Parts: sequence; structure tokens; C-alpha cells
Amino acid sequence: MSLRRIPRLALAPILPAACLLAAFAALPAGPAAAQAAGTTTANAPSTVRGAIAAVDGAMLTLTTRAGATVKVRLAATPAVTGLVPITMADIPTDAYVGVAAVPQPGAPAGAPETAVSIHVFQPAQRGVGEGTHGYDVAPNSSMTNGALAQKVVEKDGSLLTIAFKGGEKQVRVTPQTSLVRFEPGSASELKPGAQVLMRTTPGADGVPEAARVLVGRDGVVPAL
Repeated sequence: MSLRRIPRLALAPILPAACLLAAFAALPAGPAAAQAAGTTTANAPSTVRGAIAAVDGAMLTLTTRAGATVKVRLAATPAVTGLVPITMADIPTDAYVGVAAVPQPGAPAGAPETAVSIHVFQPAQRGVGEGTHGYDVAPNSSMTNGALAQKVVEKDGSLLTIAFKGGEKQVRVTPQTSLVRFEPGSASELKPGAQVLMRTTPGADGVPEAARVLVGRDGVVPAL
């Protein structure tokens, strides 16, 4: 077993463009988050996860993971972020990360949760969405953004401590945990077959609209 711990560093300034890009993955999404906050869901943002089936100008037809067909209109200049597969060895201590996690069945409150996905932010995105809150990737799931303060490598995975302002959270990495890094992308990647995750808001005509899109590369299916 190896153990590494370093002091938590001050957060670097955040570039406005990076804020907009990373906030997509940092903020609560979907009806579950809206209900948790006690707000109406009529005009609440919604998260769409699936594969692009067809492209017609700015209109995308997607097949969701549940098998439904939905249409989403892209903004005039959508912000596209690529998700590149990595390994735990590619995530250094003090990297700024986002972790989607779910409680372990039968575990007491405060016990380490199981990481569904971990994404490493670009350096300029450090500090975006810092903290932990409810998320919509699975029932009772959470999203925690913070610095990787400790990594304990174990026989069957790794136990990570994510530090954020006002607290910290432990998560356990399993062979099923999706590990990706954010990289700048382009609208040219949004083509049939691409696996995407996008945050949408209702358009004036009722068609969902998306200004930011995450697209998997090299076989990555966005899991956050």
C-alpha cells in the first residue's frame, strides 16, 4: 500500500471561458436536483446522455441510454469538450477533479462512496463548482469537485480523499469507474455515432437547446 498526502494549495484564478465550460459538469442537473432544491422543474435545465443518430444543421437527433429518441438544437457556437480516457496513474495528487459517486449499499452515513466517474479538469478550470452536492447520474448520487488530497492504492482499487472548501469526501475507485480528462473540443466532433452528454434548456418552441456538450473520444461513453 502506498500513501501520499500534500498540503492543499490555494485555488488558481478561473478564466471566464473555462468557467462556462466546466460549470456544465459541476452544477446539479435535471429534475432530481431541482426537486431537491425545492424549485419548479418546468424550465429547469435537463441533462441528456446518449449517442448522436443524425445531424441536420444545428439540430441533433439522439438516441438516449433509455432508448428514446430526442431532438436537441445546438447554440450558434456551442462549447464542446472532449473526454479522453486516462488511468489512475494519470491523475496526480492535488489535481482538480470532479467525482460522481453513489453510496455503497448498507454502508453507514459518511462512509466512502463508490466513484462512478472521475474527470480531471484543465488547469484553468481549477475551483469551478467546488464542493459536493446531489447529482442525477444515479439515485442518491453526488458530484464532488475538489483537489485530490490523498490517494491510497489498494489491491482492489484506490481510496481517494477529495478536499474542498469546508470539508472533504472519500470515494473508492473500482475497475468500473470511468476515468477521463477534459480537453478542448470542436463542433466537428458532433457527428453520428458520437457519444455525448449535454445540458439543455427549453427553447421558445419547446425544443431543448444546448450551449455546451461533452463528447467521448476513443470509445469513451460519458459517465458523469
